[in-house]
Amino acid sequence: MSTSSFLESLKTNSRHVLRYESNQLKEKAKACVPLSELLALAKSKCNSSDSKVLSDALLIELLDWFKNKFFTWFNAAHCNSCNKSMQNMGHVVPSSEDVRYGAHRVESYKCESCGGTERFPRYNDPEKLLETKKGRCGEWANTFTLICRSLKFDARYVLDWTDHVWTEVYSERLQRWLHCDSCEAACDKPLLYDAGWGKKLTYVIAFSKDQVQDVTWRYTVDHKQVLKRRNLVPETWLLSQTNILTRQLQSSLNDSQKELITLRLVRELAEFLLPAKVKEGEIQGRISGDLNWRQTRGEVGFSSSNAKPVVWLPTDAEISNGEFEIAYSASLDQYIRRSDRNSKTDKWSNGTFQAESVFRKSEYDWNMAYLARIEGSSRGLISWKFDLSSTNLAILLVSVSCPGSTYEDGQIQWKICSEDQCQILPNGCVDFEVDLSGSKWCVLSAEMSRGKGSSAWQHAQIARQSTKECDSFPLALRVLFGSMD
Repeated sequence: MSTSSFLESLKTNSRHVLRYESNQLKEKAKACVPLSELLALAKSKCNSSDSKVLSDALLIELLDWFKNKFFTWFNAAHCNSCNKSMQNMGHVVPSSEDVRYGAHRVESYKCESCGGTERFPRYNDPEKLLETKKGRCGEWANTFTLICRSLKFDARYVLDWTDHVWTEVYSERLQRWLHCDSCEAACDKPLLYDAGWGKKLTYVIAFSKDQVQDVTWRYTVDHKQVLKRRNLVPETWLLSQTNILTRQLQSSLNDSQKELITLRLVRELAEFLLPAKVKEGEIQGRISGDLNWRQTRGEVGFSSSNAKPVVWLPTDAEISNGEFEIAYSASLDQYIRRSDRNSKTDKWSNGTFQAESVFRKSEYDWNMAYLARIEGSSRGLISWKFDLSSTNLAILLVSVSCPGSTYEDGQIQWKICSEDQCQILPNGCVDFEVDLSGSKWCVLSAEMSRGKGSSAWQHAQIARQSTKECDSFPLALRVLFGSMD
């Protein structure tokens, strides 16, 4: 991403939040909220007549109502005729009606049983979303921020450059901004993404009618590591541009209004000086969205039995050549990074993004080695991730080799996913090309399931090969990438 495209993103989001200030739109949003009911619940729980305490209590009730009664998470289209989830077929060209409501991306779905199709426009118009009441994190944060503004909360829309969005609401009682994630019904848990989901945050920017503010430091525990990942634009440039946009937004404010905002900013910047400590409720994985989708994104959190996810990032040599390639040998239990001087990484788990109920089996009697699911497990899941989010580059093409051996009715489902799409891959494919052009990351995954009897776990095997094969790396992920400008 160049400075020009980064700036355009700042400007676009800065303009977008001004839509929340339409009185007509606020009235429409407020009419959707059972305000009397929520106020009664807030009063019964906070046990205080202080308006500031009541305001914070109302915010908690609003989050709960929005998640559990008002908005719906969209995983995939559902076929009403066959009563089955439909297959994502990628994107289609938006209609003029889609574009009218900000849906420049439209997902296409097809029923594998009856052939029926459905479209899912990714609307960005908050007024339209008050009607559809469904979507993913973008639609959720967009609508929730509008509703907060309709109830006179001082709210701002927060964009995470590693693909998430949420809301912040200013608490007069605490004299600080509160993190509010409507997808999770989470309030004041800013380290949820870093400590709980395992996200490698880079830029987190908050947008309001008065301000564009870099708030990354509220959401991270290791500021030095975050700074190393922030290489899309110069730090001085980012500060300058957010200040310029803020001054433009405040141009019509009087001196007392500007002074109030400045005092808030001073307190906020002081808050950022020292990394926050993780507190209860922040060490948990994501709960919104389909489990497979969350696993693909690596946001289910860490269990004590699993290693921390490994994300393959491009080296300087790979950036120079525009190519990344790793391959794995079950025989050697080793990865080779062909795109970076054939460097080696020992042990299968040291290269995986996620592994659930998977182990490496070495059969000494048959001299064979492979990855399989743990005995007694109904399924095993393993994935590998390559990520360009910290660069100004994007994926051009992906090539994969997915070696899998099945016996009886054992099953292996290979899949490769990016931000916006997933594609099922044929088991056993070699150098199979996938068009993920424009994506910033990709995750190759395999799910092992089924099988018969007590040996069911052995009926789905990945990268099976002779232990005497010392020069064959059958499982491979190759990514070509470059600038999309």
